[in-house]
Amino acid sequence: MNTEDRRIIKEIKRHRDLEANLPAYGNAYINSAYEYSLIRLVLNYYTMKEVFDEGGSVISDEPLNETIEQVHTIIYESLMKMDDAASIDYDDLIKRLDALRGELTDRMVVLTAYTDALQIYEYVLNRIEYGITGATYDVNVDSLSERLFKYIFNDNDKMVINSKVQMVTAQLPIRMTKSKFYDYLNDTLNIYNGSDVSSVDSFTDMMKSTAVLEKPEGYGKLYPEVYRLIEQLDNTDYKKLSLETYQAIMEQFSFTTVHLTDTVSNHLLLMEIVNALYSVLLAMPYESNDNASVAACTSMIAKLHDAYIARSEIPSSVDEGFELIEGVQEQLGEDILSFEAVLPDVLEDAEDDISWIMADELFKRLEMISKLMANSLFVDLKDSVEDSKTAGPEYIAGKRDELVEAFGKFFESHPKEVNRAVMGAVFSNMPVLFNSISEIKDYIEHSLSHCSNESELMACAKLLDEMMAEE
Repeated sequence: MNTEDRRIIKEIKRHRDLEANLPAYGNAYINSAYEYSLIRLVLNYYTMKEVFDEGGSVISDEPLNETIEQVHTIIYESLMKMDDAASIDYDDLIKRLDALRGELTDRMVVLTAYTDALQIYEYVLNRIEYGITGATYDVNVDSLSERLFKYIFNDNDKMVINSKVQMVTAQLPIRMTKSKFYDYLNDTLNIYNGSDVSSVDSFTDMMKSTAVLEKPEGYGKLYPEVYRLIEQLDNTDYKKLSLETYQAIMEQFSFTTVHLTDTVSNHLLLMEIVNALYSVLLAMPYESNDNASVAACTSMIAKLHDAYIARSEIPSSVDEGFELIEGVQEQLGEDILSFEAVLPDVLEDAEDDISWIMADELFKRLEMISKLMANSLFVDLKDSVEDSKTAGPEYIAGKRDELVEAFGKFFESHPKEVNRAVMGAVFSNMPVLFNSISEIKDYIEHSLSHCSNESELMACAKLLDEMMAEE
């Protein structure tokens, strides 16, 4: 960031000469955002081309392919027509990109639900393996308890300790009544007492999605090859599995999870492309960036586009172009962090000044670009008023009753093995389960010592040993 931009940011923080500093800030910010987004676009567009050339799940994923084709078209109608800027219909292009984001988000919600469901059944399948295959794994309960306790507390960082508690409790044998499980749920919800209602709602929704208590629209219809396995696992009697059936299920499970992982990765990569392109289009009517890296990126994107359409290899000139943008993204990233740091205050405190200089649309776009460049790929771009109401005891109790009812219905319709898997999945997402070190120690010892199922105990011990060995 140059000296002048730093000075402008300092002046804005002091609320000085906003009539002159706000437009200068907005112009500098949007130029940096445009250049940064172009680099993100070319990097991810290049990566998707490599994935596409390798074939596999992208070729067979018709919905994804349709989205990619629409992205190609939007790139052609915008970045490849910059010489005739007057013909570019930005509003239409942004509207179409927004629709693509919605489609990708909807599909990702279903894919996430499939992932959560398969993780639950993986938990079940792992714990019955030794009982079916006849394999063994040496377990010393006292030694394992001691090692787990040391593993959790060999770091002084409270956040690291809490993370380890979550990981360990997610793998330990679940040995508790439903009533005790609900007590843990209630204790966790009580942590949110006095916080925003939106935080409580987010936690409740996360609990429901983790246990797949509610099926999103498209569940069972999108990617039916994945759903068929989930349906099979949902209807399996795990107490009567033969070795042959178990091996067949595991083979199909392995194949499906690889396919699902690839599909999710492709959706994430495509959303990166869409978000970057979205930011580029928002900035294009306002940018005045003539840096060499901008010209290099637009040239590389055009060549990649043509290679996609012609189904040809990536031209060597694209690879050569990376030399021109090397190190630029990192520097721009630092600049944008500085611009973003003051944006919330500017939008809140300088609203009248922004209107006075007639820069409402520019700053509205900067706000959207800031969201698009954030860590959350699927962030909602719609204007929304954050619910600032405080969640009191009555609201917390209502959410607890809502979760208890939902879990109760699930537990009644599923076998013990699946119910325990759900409890383990929920524990892995609870921020705090215990109030003291002794409670953690007691829980570990109780879970291991009260597990009379040798197959489950051996499986848990193996998973926990592998977890500790990774540190």
